[in-house]
Amino acid sequence: MTSQKPPSTIGRYDVIRLLGEGAMGRVLLAHDPVLEREVALKHLRANLSIPSEQRDSLVQRIRQEARASARISHPNIVALHDMGEDDSVGLFLVFEYVPGLTLKSKLSQGNMGALRCATLAKELGRALTTAHAAGVIHRDIKPDNIMLSKVGSKIADFGIARLPNSTLTQAGLLLGTPAYSAPESIQDGLFSPLSDQFSLAATLYEALVGHRAFPGEDAVAVATKIAQEEPPALAEVCGVDLHVDTVLARALSKNPTARFDSCEDFGDALAEAIELAPRSTMPTLPDQEHRASIEPPATKSGRIAAGAAALGAIAAVVAFQLTEGLKAPPPETATLQVSRSVQPTVAVETAPIAWLEKRPQKKSQRRLPAALAGPADAGTRTASAGDASSSRTAPAASGDSGVPK
Repeated sequence: MTSQKPPSTIGRYDVIRLLGEGAMGRVLLAHDPVLEREVALKHLRANLSIPSEQRDSLVQRIRQEARASARISHPNIVALHDMGEDDSVGLFLVFEYVPGLTLKSKLSQGNMGALRCATLAKELGRALTTAHAAGVIHRDIKPDNIMLSKVGSKIADFGIARLPNSTLTQAGLLLGTPAYSAPESIQDGLFSPLSDQFSLAATLYEALVGHRAFPGEDAVAVATKIAQEEPPALAEVCGVDLHVDTVLARALSKNPTARFDSCEDFGDALAEAIELAPRSTMPTLPDQEHRASIEPPATKSGRIAAGAAALGAIAAVVAFQLTEGLKAPPPETATLQVSRSVQPTVAVETAPIAWLEKRPQKKSQRRLPAALAGPADAGTRTASAGDASSSRTAPAASGDSGVPK
């Protein structure tokens, strides 16, 4: 994939430099001469290898969903400022520019420390609940899409998170990062505020201990673990207080209805459990965290997180060859080589993102306290994602699309 030099101007915006790029699009740092501020400008690649009619449909849907997402206003969500079209790049979106690192980059240095995670839980939980109240589901919460700045955390790629990363750049190649996807999303392609909650819980689990809740050698192994296994109990892995582990266990339940009523409820419960836990039972900050604040790097492609729709496994009947595995931490995009011809799609949210063989669910040995148990949870975390009562989100109404770098 050859990088093309960005134009000097896009619309009214003066391009400063390339921040990052991926298979689907690019992120540029630009200057708004009218409002005198720097912005992050995202656009699809001009050489994106999909049929023209599918590109047109994709652009139309991004336009509709961006309008819906622009209604969201929260201090912990990267704001969508503008949308436009330019002869050089076509449709483009203009976002608030957030100097800083992604959570993914920060976790490469070690865990975040308990009290910082408590703050993250409250900020991100409340931000997601605000978006859900506006009818917007993110679908791709992960460390890559969490920005860390001096003024707090921010969720990136609202308004573009539905851009299908499953769209193939070459025939037979399927891209996906299932490490934070909810079981019902992996198995049935179902997305809801509760699937965002699962993804947030998996992200905060990793922030607490420094490694993923569902590690695996490849995309299929990761997706299978999420669908069928419980993550290692934090109390057993690193001695974390049992109440913290219990809160995470509920948010990571296989049964969506057993999770918290909202991401805000989950975030507040996790923060309270962390803050009340004895310090001796909680992870501490790495040494470098005490000495340095979060500073913006000179040039980092990780500055603005890439939006990539979470994809799962391919059924056993489909032959494939894994060409790029997921690594822990953090997850990398897995490239699956399939033997049949797979056509690009712009409707990944209405189709299953994985087809896994149906296997009996293994019973969990951990039970939730009655005070934390959900109304449909009979005290265990054994319900199948197939029991979910959540419904598919209509593409035109949800307003949650996604643009990769």
